[in-house]
Amino acid sequence: LGLNSAGSLLALAAAPSSAMALAPALAEPLLSPAPAAAAAAEDAEGEPAEGGLSSALRLACDAVATVVFLYLLGLDVPDYVAYGGQVALLLAMTLWRVWFRRAAADSCGIELPYTCGFVEASGRKLFLVATVHISPKAPLDVQAVIAVVQPDVAMIELDEERRDRFRDVDSQAARKPKEEELQPLRLIGLTSASDPEEAQDTTLLAQRAVWNGERAGETISGSVVFEENNPLGTDPMGKEVLGKLALVRRGGSPFALKAYNALLGGAEAVLVIDSETDLPAYRIGMGSALGPNLKIAWHTRNCGFPRLPVLLLPRSEGERLLERCRGTLAGGGNGGDSAAATAGAAEGVRGEFQILEDSYPRRMLSRQLCQSCALLLTGIGILYGVIQCFAVEVGAEFFAAEEQAASQNIPCTCIDVDMDRFWGRLAASVLPTPRNLLNSLSSWLALPRILVQMLFPPRGNVDVLGSTVLHAASFPLRTWIAFAIAGFAASTVSSKVLLLFSYASEQGAERAGAVAPESAQDRADLQVLITLLLELYLFPQVYTSVVASRDEAMYRGIVRQSRERDAKKVVVVVGAGHANGILQRARTRGF
Repeated sequence: LGLNSAGSLLALAAAPSSAMALAPALAEPLLSPAPAAAAAAEDAEGEPAEGGLSSALRLACDAVATVVFLYLLGLDVPDYVAYGGQVALLLAMTLWRVWFRRAAADSCGIELPYTCGFVEASGRKLFLVATVHISPKAPLDVQAVIAVVQPDVAMIELDEERRDRFRDVDSQAARKPKEEELQPLRLIGLTSASDPEEAQDTTLLAQRAVWNGERAGETISGSVVFEENNPLGTDPMGKEVLGKLALVRRGGSPFALKAYNALLGGAEAVLVIDSETDLPAYRIGMGSALGPNLKIAWHTRNCGFPRLPVLLLPRSEGERLLERCRGTLAGGGNGGDSAAATAGAAEGVRGEFQILEDSYPRRMLSRQLCQSCALLLTGIGILYGVIQCFAVEVGAEFFAAEEQAASQNIPCTCIDVDMDRFWGRLAASVLPTPRNLLNSLSSWLALPRILVQMLFPPRGNVDVLGSTVLHAASFPLRTWIAFAIAGFAASTVSSKVLLLFSYASEQGAERAGAVAPESAQDRADLQVLITLLLELYLFPQVYTSVVASRDEAMYRGIVRQSRERDAKKVVVVVGAGHANGILQRARTRGF
């Protein structure tokens, strides 16, 4: 039961989108990173691991502590001694936290919420807000800290892709794209808005498709053409677009389908005229819904990206380009003269651009399907669905940080890994390699030490247990119900998946003669034993990939952003499960 509960909490911490790390604060006390886990995470990022002698000594101490811990658990003591010990432990924990709170206030000189941590190193100050992502208290803590600290930069536990997906429609519409993220497009022969009689070279900025980066560095050029009988690009295009840039209007079909239709005609690229006044702040064609993507794949018989770059043009420039392609000057400059119109069409407009490098995460449909299946089989997808059904707001503290930072003219940046790297690390961590097996063993041996740190948090750490209690106290009843149902559903699904593996192993043992076929009890006991071994191995590995390795990645993001911006005061907003891992790295290695 305890392992299943831990598995549910780790499943919550592993959720990769809005449900990511719903309860990492609850998972951390159960499976905080042992020395081997931390070393493995740092090695994966290219940092030197802990010294061999130090690791061996700590492992030996953990082994001795585990033996003592198990011996004490097995002692048969009278009930009054057990209850008296629990009361004494609770009193000691309370008194420790009273001292802990006063020591934390003295260390930074600022009155901060109890859920915050502080580190000063390398001439910089780091204020870390530890949150539970479904807590109504979390956004209030974030706003209070940013307002009091007045940092040079705020950082949040998201990557660019998840931040875009988190935002609602209104928030997305209010954002303006950054000029450095837009694609420059040179148009040769486009008429000027101020002087429609004169053609000139114009360079405009367009939003790019998420798959354009697949052909980064290539130069695309050609005449711009517009098919009057196919204005939206919803039908396959003809030879008129061969070797040219196809101009279409937005709407009618997804951007990817427009690209495939233009590819059938041999076009070099697709230019889409936006229907809105302002360009979107995010890449086009990045929809995550599987339904539309599956329809496109069925229609095109292709699960990959279109091989054609797509650019979304500002509406005003796009309309002028369209008029030029039609051979009529904007504003009626040729007085409707058909000869002039024909000449204008013959002259045409040429477009040219060099595709920019793009680090924005992108994944083909095949990878989306694999990740969706993983979400479902691990129970995370079901968990997220339950949370959505109850309309529980997830990750509100991140946008509270953005809003508060914007009101103070402070940049707010992302420091987390993207989902492709996340899934890659998770896949690598569950492979039963010797290193991973050693990591799981050392993690369980470290459990007594971690329990002590959870009950009596060291000075300078975030009190994860106390912070979780404070956040949980702010949950409305709806959140408690959703959390209970979601945790039960996720645990049930993940347990059934593990039983499938144990059933296959049990059948192999039965055919090998290790288990008598007629003994149902022996077969059931073997299945339970195999499931238990799988859980003992997998849970520390999941924690390493979901929490420990991301701690290292986010720490590096903090260091990079702080140095690039020469920030002296930084506020970082992360889940409570990541708080102490980041603080420890900043304290020992600087930032």
